[in-house]
Amino acid sequence: MGEFNSDASEGLIDEDEFRDGLPTVFDEVLFPESSQRILKAKIGAKALESYMNDPRSTDTRAESVAYILRQANIAYRNDSVYSVVIKPKSKLPPSGDVHDYTSLARYFWKNPDTEDGLPYVRYDGKPNPDMDSVWDYRLLRKVFRDCYYMAQGYFWTGEARYAEKIVYRVKEWFLDEGTHMNPNLKYGSLIFGTEMGRAQGILDMFKVFAMFDALRIIEGSAAMQAEPQLIPDLQRWFTSYLEWIDASPEATKERSARNNHGTYFTVQYISILEFLGRNEEATAMAEDAKDRRVGSQIRRDGAQPHETIRPISYFYSTFNLQGLMMLSMQAESHGVDLWNYKGPIEFKTMRLNGLQKPVDVEVGGGTIEDAVRYLADYGSRDVSEWPYPDAGGRSLRDVLKMARAARLIYRSDFWPDLIERLEAKLEETVAAVQGRGKGDGEAAVEDGEPNGFLCELGFLSKASLWHCYR
Repeated sequence: MGEFNSDASEGLIDEDEFRDGLPTVFDEVLFPESSQRILKAKIGAKALESYMNDPRSTDTRAESVAYILRQANIAYRNDSVYSVVIKPKSKLPPSGDVHDYTSLARYFWKNPDTEDGLPYVRYDGKPNPDMDSVWDYRLLRKVFRDCYYMAQGYFWTGEARYAEKIVYRVKEWFLDEGTHMNPNLKYGSLIFGTEMGRAQGILDMFKVFAMFDALRIIEGSAAMQAEPQLIPDLQRWFTSYLEWIDASPEATKERSARNNHGTYFTVQYISILEFLGRNEEATAMAEDAKDRRVGSQIRRDGAQPHETIRPISYFYSTFNLQGLMMLSMQAESHGVDLWNYKGPIEFKTMRLNGLQKPVDVEVGGGTIEDAVRYLADYGSRDVSEWPYPDAGGRSLRDVLKMARAARLIYRSDFWPDLIERLEAKLEETVAAVQGRGKGDGEAAVEDGEPNGFLCELGFLSKASLWHCYR
């Protein structure tokens, strides 16, 4: 088996080197009629026409689809093996089974005071580069990302090869005898010297929604018609996976978490329930998310207290809010309104940065719009004005995408001005970074995909087309 080709996976391939006929730009003439019908059915012909004729939408569509096609082509051309079985033999999980998924705890490092480095010690907010010594995490995310972008490529161009490669990747990771992953995350977020993974490892699977989106997009393709057992076999895999989650003490801890871990646990679980056709359970879980996820995490001014206590507080506030918006998209498709839910104001005991003793912190009283507005407002200001300790970068592109989505959802008068200020701050920050080279904590400013157009279509369709991937 070939090793993972990191160059092929990270966008380092020059498109001009290839003459394989894969599409590179959006061509309105070749836009599949089937995809056009889906857009109209999911969004409504009138709403879709209004959005498509918006000058901002027209300007960003070509750039967005061109980006999608670049990513789809990179994914299609990558012939590396994506599998848990290619992990180094020195990094096998405690079970010794190469088919058991394994990832390493992000913020745990070798103990500098012991000869063998055990027990590992935690440095919150400081990722250990040893994580990349086990490829399972990175490759699992590659499966989801590649499938998502190749499906988008198929949607906008009808290129059959994208669908064929998606089917190949899904079978390779989940189903093929020699390369499959066992349906559990027992060794996710493993700390060396321990026998089991941690609750945090459950998050490794949350982006599975992207693969499910992809399979929905290509369900009418010849590649899917040629594999009638693919969906039933994959449903059996995820049925077993949910059975493991429901019995796992680690997963129970993650389900109970009140921060981004709990948010993304619910995003993941609902995605799988939907894929399995267990919609009543998904609806009940979305209803439970009102208090468990939204109400308990957003303060009345829009701050997210469970995230602002972290050393990289702006990043985690952004990350959690992305999950809450994704969860709200899911809930809306089940008739549950999380967008406008406001939880009761309460006081929770937390241990804040730099304080030895826990203190009572106010939570509740804010909506998702309040939270987006809060991050967008501070994102448009100088970094020094953020009222919490923060050692991380600011993902302003992601905040901007959330602000644009919020404008579509809430239609509040303040959004155009706030978005304009945030756009100006992003341009200013990117120009400054480009002028002096990236420094510590600055890389996230430039990162982010120019697919806001596609993201907004996902929101307009209430996630019945696709989710906003990032």
